[in-house]
Amino acid sequence: MRLFFDSLLVNAAAAVLILVALLYYYATNTFNYWKVRGVPYLKPVPLFGNVQDMTLLRVSVAEGFQKLYKQFEGHKFAGVFQTRQPTLLIRDPELIRLVLVKDFSYFQSRGLPFNPKKDPLSAHLFNLDGESWKNLRTKLSPTFSPSKMKMMFNLVVECAEELISYLAQPAEDGEEMEMREVMSKFTTDVIGTCAFGLQFNSMKDPQSEFREMGRRVFRPAARPTIRRFIRLLLPACLYKYLNIRAVPEEISNFFCSAVKQTVEYREKNNVRRADFMQMLIELKNMNGSPTDTFEFTDSVLASQAFIFFLAGLETSSATMSFCLHELAVNPDIQERLRQEVVEVLSRHKEGLSYDAIDEMTYLDNVLSETLRKYPPSANLIRMVTKPYIIPGTSVLVDKGVRVIIPVYAIHRDENYYPEPERFDPDRFTAEARRSRHNYTFLPFGEGPRICIGMRFGLLQAKVGLALLLSRYRFSVCQRTSIPVVLNPKTVVTTAVDGTWLQVTPV
Repeated sequence: MRLFFDSLLVNAAAAVLILVALLYYYATNTFNYWKVRGVPYLKPVPLFGNVQDMTLLRVSVAEGFQKLYKQFEGHKFAGVFQTRQPTLLIRDPELIRLVLVKDFSYFQSRGLPFNPKKDPLSAHLFNLDGESWKNLRTKLSPTFSPSKMKMMFNLVVECAEELISYLAQPAEDGEEMEMREVMSKFTTDVIGTCAFGLQFNSMKDPQSEFREMGRRVFRPAARPTIRRFIRLLLPACLYKYLNIRAVPEEISNFFCSAVKQTVEYREKNNVRRADFMQMLIELKNMNGSPTDTFEFTDSVLASQAFIFFLAGLETSSATMSFCLHELAVNPDIQERLRQEVVEVLSRHKEGLSYDAIDEMTYLDNVLSETLRKYPPSANLIRMVTKPYIIPGTSVLVDKGVRVIIPVYAIHRDENYYPEPERFDPDRFTAEARRSRHNYTFLPFGEGPRICIGMRFGLLQAKVGLALLLSRYRFSVCQRTSIPVVLNPKTVVTTAVDGTWLQVTPV
């Protein structure tokens, strides 16, 4: 009997060793990918590749890829590994232009998983690729034209005036406020009225359901990072088989229900508004042509409304709070911007208008400098969709290889932006812009997959900031973090402890 158990233990140990060996082989069998192609690379670590600190939440993805970027100084591109996945890190602005624009047909996909059946809100414009993406992008683009922005302008102003009222008493009391949360309430209400045609009342109602859903989606947590780690480590087919959701079921059900009720109410009562939801309803009700490969179902409509909500909420609120932080740290710049706002408004007796915003050139420079220092998307992600030979080399990159364009790192490269930690809006005068390569400033991406909501995001930020600065002064306080410490648990670039400032009347 003892001999039997000894044999059983030996067999079990052997099986464990074989399993470990197989797992190790699987985790490392790609590690020669860049070496055999003669591409400069860093020695990867099993399981983690070159992203160990990011995976373990020691640093933000912005700073993690900035560190990798700096280690390849003098190279136009380099090879890194995200877990076991070979990833091409691009440093050269001209090569970036090829990837994003000229050779876009090789890099159409972001390589992000979506599963319309099991995870209905994942099949949105940001994740889609191929003909489905192209078809949907073409249909949605008119929603964000300058003419549509003008139509929504007064709705944005109304929300900004609510923001002014919300801050009135705290400003009189000289309170210290966490401006990231305040800006999130503002952008939530803007999206509510401009996209859904609803009053979310985030500033008046502390229990606003939509504001709470926004908090839950973007609440700093390790779980999204774990999901990304698993996605990179596992084969795509297995990841899809496991039905790992990008959006928690409760949040998915909430948004699907909200969109469905809004659509049903409008159609039943023949309600029409000049907003994003109206465009989606019209697309849904159109009969597709025989060549139309994209079916606009209820779940597709909900997923587009969902990504509009998320993108407009988090990126704009983060940008606005970072901007106020820099204006508080640099009061001379704040005063110069306030003078521009007051002067322009004095010429427009009707109050803040679309044309007035367009005249505020220094405001545009200030926002651009904010986006340089704190790009909401720290890295642009692409996936090679067909074998690509890097121009000027013999390096062949296979289909399925990921591409990273480290926006945060490029924006803080002193070769393009001397003293990159200094906040200097004059970097974005017309003359200064012409002195740099166009592809060294990429807060919204570029090319066919440039952020479709760029105009809307900038519009709500400019309106909010202009009215805020016309009424209030923002100053540093004891809780202000200088310098800003980035949160390693969030996908969007955010500050780890929020943005605390003192608000007082002008």
